[in-house]
Amino acid sequence: MLYFAFEQDLNQSIMSKAKLTTIVLLAVFLTGGTLHAQLKYGFKTGLNLATVKGPSELDDAGLSLESWKNVVGFHIGLTLAHKFTDNFGARGEFLYSKRGGQYTFDGQSYRFFNYDGGSSYATGRSKYLLNINNSYLDIPLTVYAKAGSFEFSAGGYVGFMVQSLGEGALQFSQGVTENNLTINDTEFFLAYNYRADKPGEAVEGTETQIVRVDNRNLELPKTIGAYFDYPDDKGNVFNSLDYGLIGGVSFYMSSALYLSARIQYGLADITNNNADIAKARTGDAKSLILQNDRDQNFVIQASVGFSF
Repeated sequence: MLYFAFEQDLNQSIMSKAKLTTIVLLAVFLTGGTLHAQLKYGFKTGLNLATVKGPSELDDAGLSLESWKNVVGFHIGLTLAHKFTDNFGARGEFLYSKRGGQYTFDGQSYRFFNYDGGSSYATGRSKYLLNINNSYLDIPLTVYAKAGSFEFSAGGYVGFMVQSLGEGALQFSQGVTENNLTINDTEFFLAYNYRADKPGEAVEGTETQIVRVDNRNLELPKTIGAYFDYPDDKGNVFNSLDYGLIGGVSFYMSSALYLSARIQYGLADITNNNADIAKARTGDAKSLILQNDRDQNFVIQASVGFSF
């Protein structure tokens, strides 16, 4: 038996123009739009305390079924600062950053048990515990102001996803089929690669288990992929583009070495509403329900950096 140790018109055109403006500004910034500005190059690395903020599915009694907790990731990359005066400037960064969250679902649910020539539908209780780690190439662009040894900064960022993984466990219990037959409790390992897994796919080479459903002995995998329960390809659950606001403060221990902390607040809906399927219930004729909600990244970063 497994044990549970594992717990996005105002309008599209404005958003597109904002993204294009950011890219143009960054291009000018990095190619030396102000030729006589003083440049400072640097390096930074540190930890991310990350989670996802969004609404929860509700059960029939109106109680929340989903929650997110923090996970620890990291960031690392290069910085380039334009010093306009001794106290004011602008900075661009190019970072590899890991964020995500620990996702939990616990409560009323359903499950399709597929076999050659048919499928059995059951209601019951599902418990998911899933650690999601999404990796991005981030391009933050900020302006800063210095006051003594302190530096205050604010701006925005664009992030491009390069990897999306999840691992954890799922337990389906108290299952009853439409024929009013009970199902023995079923447990799965979850090994998700959101950018590579295919619908109905188990993890290659996984062991199997026998589950009796509607008087049939079904051979099911012990480890399943991200889209194992999807009847067809609906696209990736997580969108490739992230963007948002950032603000923070740095303390310079010398002219080059500094410590910094900042908040990165995502504005993008990081989940694809065409592929984000409800887990609590199905629609008419047992159709899957798509969740039209917003899930956003939220990250607290702590860094150490060096500029020269």
